[in-house]
Amino acid sequence: MNDGNEITARQRPLMEATLRLIGRRGLDGVTHRAVAAEAKTSLGAVTHHFRSRDALIEAALRHALARETGRLRALALGLQDKAINVDAWIESLVVWYDRELKADAEMHIACYEAFLAAARTPHYRLVVEEWFETWRRSAQLALAAAGSSDPRRHAELFVSALIGLVFRQLAAPRRAFRRETISVLAELVSRLLQRG
Repeated sequence: MNDGNEITARQRPLMEATLRLIGRRGLDGVTHRAVAAEAKTSLGAVTHHFRSRDALIEAALRHALARETGRLRALALGLQDKAINVDAWIESLVVWYDRELKADAEMHIACYEAFLAAARTPHYRLVVEEWFETWRRSAQLALAAAGSSDPRRHAELFVSALIGLVFRQLAAPRRAFRRETISVLAELVSRLLQRG
């Protein structure tokens, strides 16, 4: 039985299946039966771990955000050596997201569903805040290295712009996403650094 906080190795395929369903059909598309079919397992295996649909969805959304936060931390560490060169930092960041969205859009859509769930239900907010804080710290590091006079405030603006651009790409994919996003973020950072 799962309390929604810790995912076991046996539950992980159920979480991934649930997230794929959320990404494809939204929260309403999640049922025990649909998850069992998606995970290619028995209905009993799903209900054994998650008695209620709400517990299943909550665990999956928490898993998605925790997974994404871990990946963002790893990305932030990988980008630290590029932080002093803002153009290289932005390009690496956008290239990473471009690959991610092509390879695993459903996971990112599920993360946005988690953001909406946090707007409605307070117990999702801590996990979502951790996701935003991971991003903000990464951007703050890069912007401080670039000479920002207010790296925290500028990081908030940068992260908001990035999240919006990624959301737009998920909702209405563009072929020129990589080029356009690099250009927009570089211009934003340039203006932030000029204004102080």
